[in-house]
Amino acid sequence: MKQSSIQLGILALSSLAAIAVTIVCLVSDITIVFPHIFYIPIVYAAYYYLRRGVAISAGLGAIYLALVALLTPATPEIVFAAVIRVVVFLAIAAIVANLAARLRAAVAAECEEQERLQELNREVRSRERWYRAIYEQSPIAIGVYNAEGRLTHANPAALDLMGVKDLDSLRGFPLFEDPNLPEDKKRQLMEGRTTHYQAQFDFEKVRSRNLYPTSRSGVIWLDRLITPIRDDGDSIIGYLVHAYEITERKKAEDALRESEEMFRTVAQSAYDAIVMIDSEGRVTFWNMAAVKMFGYSEEEARGRPVHDLIAPEYVQEAAEAGLRNFAITGTGPVIGRPLERTARRKDGGVFPVELTISPVLTGGAWHAVAVIRDVSERKEAEAALRKAHRQLQILTGITRHDILNSITAADGYMELYKDADPADREAYLEKVHLAIHKIQRQIEFTRQYEAIGTLEPGWQSLETIIRGLEVPPSISLQTSGIKREIYADPMLKQVFENLLDNTQRHGGAGVSRITVTAEVSDGDLLVTWEDDGVGVSEADKKRIFERGFGKHTGLGLFLSREILALTGITITETGIPGRGARFVIRVPYGKWRDAEEE
Repeated sequence: MKQSSIQLGILALSSLAAIAVTIVCLVSDITIVFPHIFYIPIVYAAYYYLRRGVAISAGLGAIYLALVALLTPATPEIVFAAVIRVVVFLAIAAIVANLAARLRAAVAAECEEQERLQELNREVRSRERWYRAIYEQSPIAIGVYNAEGRLTHANPAALDLMGVKDLDSLRGFPLFEDPNLPEDKKRQLMEGRTTHYQAQFDFEKVRSRNLYPTSRSGVIWLDRLITPIRDDGDSIIGYLVHAYEITERKKAEDALRESEEMFRTVAQSAYDAIVMIDSEGRVTFWNMAAVKMFGYSEEEARGRPVHDLIAPEYVQEAAEAGLRNFAITGTGPVIGRPLERTARRKDGGVFPVELTISPVLTGGAWHAVAVIRDVSERKEAEAALRKAHRQLQILTGITRHDILNSITAADGYMELYKDADPADREAYLEKVHLAIHKIQRQIEFTRQYEAIGTLEPGWQSLETIIRGLEVPPSISLQTSGIKREIYADPMLKQVFENLLDNTQRHGGAGVSRITVTAEVSDGDLLVTWEDDGVGVSEADKKRIFERGFGKHTGLGLFLSREILALTGITITETGIPGRGARFVIRVPYGKWRDAEEE
């Protein structure tokens, strides 16, 4: 503000001085030199006030013309000369104003450029401090090498990693002579390629070659990134090395890998199926027991929704709804407690299982581990035991009734014996003897029958049972396809002993051959026992399995049928009378399997 007042004062004084000098000169008839004094206020006004200065110059020119007109003869020559001078005044004012404007703009631009340069310098210094702080304070070791691969600088983390106290101890270290740099990585660097790798760094190699005075010893793991530094012409002018120690991470990874291998070994050798799923219900682990149980290989199962693999169709919708709730809450009606459910195999067959599902929170998402046990055999054993119990109850009632009848008959014959003639008494005693013998057979039958179903069914070797039969030398035994196992009551051997006994007792004197075959039909296993005896008459075919039918005790084939029925196996006689007996034992699918080769 003060400077503006001074400029205005100078302009006013110079203008007044020019006007005063003009008046004095014109009065004194001086018309040539004095007009030049107007240049002072005109140039000053144009320089400092630009366009307003030109207007001021025009005003001064008008004053000059007025004074010439008033104080001179005002001849045409004088007036013309005055007008020309005023035009020159205005031209000079315009030129000066324009130059002043340009000068100011140039000065302003220069000032702005200087300010920008200063700001850039401040930014550069700030960034330099920032980058230096990052470089110096970085936990990652950073080394800078020249074009020949020799170390020129390293940050404190690099010095600490290499086991040295100052840069001078490490300066000049040759990158390409580092014994811990793999040869293939050296070739990549020499080809100008960036290389990233993880490898061991052995300080004993450094010591043995006296590469630098390190205070560290032993072997560590390093993660290294080496990047060639290029100039604008794409020529390599150095190498930038980033490295950090990952020894602890490697140890943790090794421990985790060992733990995973141990878990996999244990899980793969487990008797039960172990299945792991992620939060979307997709299989992430599927052990060998699951492969055997459900029929899907691990490759087939991994990544697929578990319900698509093992859940029956009628429960899939409910299972998927439960999974959605589990993914959010980690809970559900089937979580954390043993349950019995129905599962489905790859071939579509269903079977009972017992499963326990445990939740696992991993990475903020709920996963699950399911332990699944096939309880088909247990269920079948329970059913067999229940059936045997019912049969024993029936047997008890029947046997009690039969024994009481026999006792009543014997008692009656004894009463008749008392009053009979001596000649008739022998007949009554024989009848009493027969009644007692019948009671004896009934008691023996109960001893055999009560053993049925008292032990859990299991896999019985058909070949071992057949080879163990005591076949008389006069009868040849021929077999085919008997390398199978049958899921049956442990008394299965008694079935074939009864069949052998039946052949010997009822086949006739001409029996010379027994043939036992096993072949698959519609998924079932048909075990056939054939002999070349007299066979079974059509009238007897339906009765031979009834209790008490036959020429001997009438219990052998009845017991055989009962033993087989415990696990759903049936037996029928299909031979041709006169050509030999033919018993067919039908073992349902799932109750037989091929014997494992030893």
